[in-house]
Amino acid sequence: MADKAAVISYLSARSVIWPDSEGGCWTWEQYRERDGYGRFTAEGKPRYVHREGFKAASGRRIPDGWTIDHLCQNKACWNPDHLSVVTREENTRRARNAYWVCFMKENRAALNVVRKLDGSVIESVGVNR
Repeated sequence: MADKAAVISYLSARSVIWPDSEGGCWTWEQYRERDGYGRFTAEGKPRYVHREGFKAASGRRIPDGWTIDHLCQNKACWNPDHLSVVTREENTRRARNAYWVCFMKENRAALNVVRKLDGSVIESVGVNR
């Protein structure tokens, strides 16, 4: 998609732009995949909203084999300030860390175990084996 202004206009018209006080996400309100990522069709090809929005807003391309990480953890968000170009391995590592942070916030007992072990559960299990 060549015209960056047209891409931004198209995506903005189909999104809810939250104010910074609400997290600042630009949430895609049209079709989403089962996993939560926004999709649309342009030039006869299916495209991810966050990838096209990032390329149009930043003017940067995404290198082959790299991916976009949602720093806000909102898969429907395409705010370029919430997106980062990273390797697939880094994206997976960040997702796992975000999962564990969420898990620990919701499970105080697990958090207490981690504190008693002086580190993360994963590291402690690996040491004890």
